[in-house]
Amino acid sequence: MWLTKDFSDLDDLFASQCVYEECYGPTYSNLAEIKRWISDMVYRQTVSAWTIHEYFHAPHDTTVTWTFTSSEGDGFHTFDGVSIIHFTDSRRIDHVREFESTHERTYPYQETQ
Repeated sequence: MWLTKDFSDLDDLFASQCVYEECYGPTYSNLAEIKRWISDMVYRQTVSAWTIHEYFHAPHDTTVTWTFTSSEGDGFHTFDGVSIIHFTDSRRIDHVREFESTHERTYPYQETQ
């Protein structure tokens, strides 16, 4: 969706009373707020990559690890993340919680060669 900027399936994917918690604090408490957030972001941000690494499934939950890259006015940003996604019985998303990690890794205890 973010790569193509095609959000026409939102009503089919999300429950109307879903909650979306972004990794840096903002929380949207229903589908109308999520749509407003997307319409604001689509003009400010261009997503150039959103690579999915792993999925972990449970009956009503899926956890996903990913790397996200986007550009905004001040340049490119890349970070790693985890999303915990809960689904209703009708298989619509009703809660997303994102967590962020710095993409660049350091290894302070490895010996230098």
